[in-house]
Amino acid sequence: MYRALQIPSQVRAVRAAASFTTSSRRLDVSKVILVGRVGSDPILRKTSSGKPYYTYNVATAVGQPTEGEDGKSQQPPTSWHTIFSFNEFQHPQIQRLGKGSSVYVEADLEMRPCTSPEDGTRLHDRAFLRHHKLSVIRGVKPLLEADTDEGPDVE
Repeated sequence: MYRALQIPSQVRAVRAAASFTTSSRRLDVSKVILVGRVGSDPILRKTSSGKPYYTYNVATAVGQPTEGEDGKSQQPPTSWHTIFSFNEFQHPQIQRLGKGSSVYVEADLEMRPCTSPEDGTRLHDRAFLRHHKLSVIRGVKPLLEADTDEGPDVE
């Protein structure tokens, strides 16, 4: 009574490819989560259009300390990450961070090409971490605030 509809394999392949290529880009995610220590006080900068933003460094180490051949403890290597924050609503919180503060950072990852300043040849890709969320685990006052009693406490 009902005939089975047979679709040629070539048509099925085209449909599968089309469904893959038309996927929504808003579903793509490239995010980094860092838990580490701030390496220096955050620095306020301005874009070429005059918009303020902060940069700060976060140090992380992966793994447990190991024992070397000489019996001494060897710390895992430290990785340094530069974070850029264009979110003006979080600038007051970033201002209160000091070197040594323990933080949890969520950042969007974007790979940008890095070129040689001398001849413009491409060297490698550099990770650009755009600050998305910041939580302070243990705060340390920035150097300028630590010298005076006027700054707010960060704990």
